[in-house]
Amino acid sequence: MEVLPLPNNWQNIQPDLVYASTYDLQVSFSDKQIKLGIRYDSKGKHLKAIAKGQVHPEGSSGLVDSEEKGYDLKSKVLGNGGDRRFHAKYINGILHFPGFVTQH
Repeated sequence: MEVLPLPNNWQNIQPDLVYASTYDLQVSFSDKQIKLGIRYDSKGKHLKAIAKGQVHPEGSSGLVDSEEKGYDLKSKVLGNGGDRRFHAKYINGILHFPGFVTQH
């Protein structure tokens, strides 16, 4: 299976393709998630957080543990746009973002 580098904007992401993030983390996105990204993340802050990988929950943009049932990690960004979180779950070792968003 070919793994592509993670694009830096939502418009260049294709649904259900696997992208390489940092530290060998592989991610994929549903069509719904891509549409949410285009709508709520025009500057690509969440994509940068996803590319960065897991971070300490205090004071950093990146991926942190999700408190939502059935989800493993969520994106966290600081500053403008930081009120939304995109949640993801591991499916066969790939972190998949199905299009579930919460406010904090």
